[in-house]
Amino acid sequence: MEFEKRLARHLKRLNRAIQKLVAQSTEFGELRKLLREDRVELAIYVVPLVGGKPAGEELRFELTDSDKYFLRQAGIRF
Repeated sequence: MEFEKRLARHLKRLNRAIQKLVAQSTEFGELRKLLREDRVELAIYVVPLVGGKPAGEELRFELTDSDKYFLRQAGIRF
């Protein structure tokens, strides 16, 4: 159980770092500007994934509260 907690904590930190880098990048800003000008909506997901799963468990993907916050801050509706 301790390993899972440590892994989750590190993945959460990695996720925040990746989201911050993407949100602050020139390329992402230019893309958002282009999309807003043409009134186009686009879903962009930035999610760090780790391969593998505990034996007998299903692998699930879902947006966390921090993912939703990032998307809202980037002007992305979902």
